[in-house]
Amino acid sequence: MKFLLAFVLSTASASASALALFVALLLTPSIALSQTTAGPCDEQAICQAQKGALLLAQGLVEEAAVALEKALLLDPNLPGAQLDYAQALALIGLKGSARAMLADVLQRPDIQLNLKSKLVGAQNASNESTQPSLHSQWHWSNFVQASVGHESNLNSATFSDSLTLMLSNGPVTIGLADSAKPIAGPATKTLLAMQGSTRLGSGIFGMGELLVSAALANKKALQTDSLTGIKPDRNQTAEAAAKFSLPMIAGVVSGQWQITAGGTQYWLGNASAYTDTSFSVKFNWDQGFEPVIWGWSNLGRQSCKLAPSLGQTRQRFPLSTALDGVYSFARMEMLCKALDKESQLVLGSGSDKAQYETRPGGDKKRLDVLLRHEHLVPIPWSPWRQVKAGQVGAWFRYAKSADAQNYSELLGDLKTTTQRTDLGLSFTALINNSWTAGLKLEQTSQRSNNPLFNLKNLSTYLEFTKAIK
Repeated sequence: MKFLLAFVLSTASASASALALFVALLLTPSIALSQTTAGPCDEQAICQAQKGALLLAQGLVEEAAVALEKALLLDPNLPGAQLDYAQALALIGLKGSARAMLADVLQRPDIQLNLKSKLVGAQNASNESTQPSLHSQWHWSNFVQASVGHESNLNSATFSDSLTLMLSNGPVTIGLADSAKPIAGPATKTLLAMQGSTRLGSGIFGMGELLVSAALANKKALQTDSLTGIKPDRNQTAEAAAKFSLPMIAGVVSGQWQITAGGTQYWLGNASAYTDTSFSVKFNWDQGFEPVIWGWSNLGRQSCKLAPSLGQTRQRFPLSTALDGVYSFARMEMLCKALDKESQLVLGSGSDKAQYETRPGGDKKRLDVLLRHEHLVPIPWSPWRQVKAGQVGAWFRYAKSADAQNYSELLGDLKTTTQRTDLGLSFTALINNSWTAGLKLEQTSQRSNNPLFNLKNLSTYLEFTKAIK
């Protein structure tokens, strides 16, 4: 066997060609690691080591890594398995872990001096060749989107006509002014987004990736309301985030860690109405599965993976600082993919703790659900010959918020509970290499025992997107 990992226990030796191969593998691009089913010799270290060496010789790197990992868990004192495992780690791109394993082997007293000198040379060569460059290579992608459409509630106003106040002389019902009612009309939206990524880290963090993104969105009403003569204020949203991702190989718990930090700024008219900063930790589990539901649904067969996350968001309301708070949450995401479709389910729950005791409603409990599905479909006819397929998307969002205290003395003994649902449908087609066109419809319904938070909105937008290289 020509592989360096074929060392036999304490009499380990290697040829120069095998050593050269090991050095080359330390410098090759990464390959994702998957899981395999345990064999009949699952509890025998030597058997697992031999199995791993054979799989490695056949080029089945992922399966080899799992078998060799089992061998070392059963018997860490197997130099041949250690070197085989180091080679497997190098093949899948974890060069830092491979070098660490190689360093452990070099500490063994039973390694021959001539072999040890070659291994030291391999280790030094790989260390020198993997030093971070002074000029990191960034990969950027940008796009701009313009939309025109119509909304039934451009100013996000309540649909309640009146409000009952609990005064000292009894309840009093007052009507809401026309200016506080929903305003419908046409509007335009623009979105400019950019994203860049680069490799970041060294050693055991050598496979880390840094991704930065930013977006600026704008919505503007096109005409004044015919009844009130009011034109809803233009609003803008700016977002930015940085995410560091790092793969981890650990048997059945292999996956990718993601640490994200970001912020949002929202302007209503010319005033800053909302801002937040957030931080989250997420683990994308590599182990895939096929849910039983796919067997009787029309969504087809898809491979699914789970991704739990924890995070915190600090929320600020400059126009009303009494609303400030800190939202801490936990989420579980299930992402399912196939060649022509993708589905996503996200379940989240958290607590929004008030920063000031005077906040209306005090602390809040939240529950969030997101269900999304996208599917490629053929287009039987199109004015553009190159447009032969499009993407249909559908989504459902549900959110519930419950206050711990009364919202206001004027509303009596009322602890606000609010439920919101969003239903959406979209169709997008690729016109050419850089342009896409789409239609998006979304219905929003929010109901609450507090009339101030009852609202509805129906929006329809025609969107054009251009990718900028």
